[in-house]
Amino acid sequence: MAPVSAAQTLPLVLPQGEASPVSTGKIAGAEGGDAFGDLLAAAAASANQRINQGQAAGEAFAAGASDDIHGTMIALSQADIELKLVGNVRNKVIDAFYELWRMQI
Repeated sequence: MAPVSAAQTLPLVLPQGEASPVSTGKIAGAEGGDAFGDLLAAAAASANQRINQGQAAGEAFAAGASDDIHGTMIALSQADIELKLVGNVRNKVIDAFYELWRMQI
């Protein structure tokens, strides 16, 4: 068997109708701190939207309005993954802040 190299990774492709704030140029002209803040705000808004979609799908399934268990579980899993991602990014930003705060000048 041939070893797997990092060059064999697939590119990130967003689902139809979704666009990254970086690829749309919304934050390209912003200053460094503003761009990062806008990127974090967009990620938090996207996570919130996924959570709302997952919750709505779960409630529709529980109420009997939908019988798509597969779609419901996918929506809930996507919401969970995106929420974990945003939480981990937040934790890394806080860790970086504290590391900078502890630096000796």
